Amino acid sequence: MIHKNPVAKPHFIKLDTVAHKVGMGKSTILAWESTNRFPRAVRLSKTLRVWLESDIEQWILEQHSKAHGNDTRDKDASSPREVVSRVRSK
Repeated sequence: MIHKNPVAKPHFIKLDTVAHKVGMGKSTILAWESTNRFPRAVRLSKTLRVWLESDIEQWILEQHSKAHGNDTRDKDASSPREVVSRVRSK
């Protein structure tokens, strides 16, 4: 459960910030996004994609929950390396 500060306003964060927050590489984030394993970005222009910070925070909490016995994801899911290879080969 997320405890939200009622005063905090939602805001967007860029890929560099997302990568830093989740501790993953940018290419992995983009690959996982393309396979629905990561929250979808909002495209503000052809070259700028951003994420709602609260979506990223929620995703982090979900991953923590899965790692501690509440894993509901598909057991046959690809590893990050397999996802990146598949996306690069397209």
